[in-house]
Amino acid sequence: MCDSQRVLNRSSGEVNSVIMFIAEAPGRLGADDSCIPLHGDKTGHNFEELLKFAGLDRSELFITNAVLCNPKDADGNNSTPSKDEILNCSSWLKKQIETINPQIIVTLGATALAALALIEFHTFTLKASVRTVNSWFGKKLIPLYHPGQRAMLHRSFANQRSDYQFVSDTYRKISTKSTNRSTKSVLKEDILSVVSYILSKQSLTYFALHKLFYLIEYKSFLDFGHRLTNAYIIRQKDGPYCTDLHLNRLKSSIQGLQTQYTSKTSFVLYKEMSTLFDFSDSGANNLSDEAMELIDEVLAKHGAKNNIALKRTVYFTRPMRNMLFYESNYKMNLYNTPINFVNELTLAR
Repeated sequence: MCDSQRVLNRSSGEVNSVIMFIAEAPGRLGADDSCIPLHGDKTGHNFEELLKFAGLDRSELFITNAVLCNPKDADGNNSTPSKDEILNCSSWLKKQIETINPQIIVTLGATALAALALIEFHTFTLKASVRTVNSWFGKKLIPLYHPGQRAMLHRSFANQRSDYQFVSDTYRKISTKSTNRSTKSVLKEDILSVVSYILSKQSLTYFALHKLFYLIEYKSFLDFGHRLTNAYIIRQKDGPYCTDLHLNRLKSSIQGLQTQYTSKTSFVLYKEMSTLFDFSDSGANNLSDEAMELIDEVLAKHGAKNNIALKRTVYFTRPMRNMLFYESNYKMNLYNTPINFVNELTLAR
């Protein structure tokens, strides 16, 4: 690679960046020509579009590659770096990480993720660890797929948008960690009534609670012309999320509520088996008969669905379809936007 550019310069970013992106190697038509990492070719264009969608400012990031020079095949085309080439450059990658000292490292593709194992051993794989936060070398490591066109066959552009939004959300959590206020307030009475009634019927995952709550509100809007509560429901990467249903609020509001972790990111909400959940004793038994009947219908239809099926169900509702239409056709980022239950999406201008 002696005839290739060494792409490491001021265009890589600021030395005090909180986030470091590590890709595979400079592209022949991109960074090898422009000397700007992840810029100038289709891969760079995709990367910059994904940053823009997630509200990440390139000027606040540090961007580099596992291999600092463009590896070419016999015909002069881009080639995947060999193990020797990655090993040969790993000391420079380690020095960059130590110099920048980012809080978050985002690897783009399997090659970049594997390169980190030469600095500090890990067993993370792209397929198993994509869009998760992991501890590595004293940093938060988030593996993502590469933004190149070939990788889009394995991870669609829509999914990669959610991946970058996840990075953005993680970054903002770190930025506001010191100023976060306690959320151990109690649920509003109308919201508590609905949640208490749901949990009097079945245990369910925290993910499912948000999706079922949304489906109940949507059905109420369709059947009665109004919602059952004034809960604040927004669009997040996995669909509708009710900000009022923060776990601490649930625990503060519902006596005897327990959580059981089933994986790193999933847990179940349930009442202790030693106590019967008496809805009349929940302090929020002001639901009408028709409201309880409506909730029963939603639970009967959707309550037994797993998280994947529930996610599919909510995305087929009209409010979510409207949001997806705007995101796809107008390249709008509607993450954290309030969900409107009317037929047409109305955005504040």
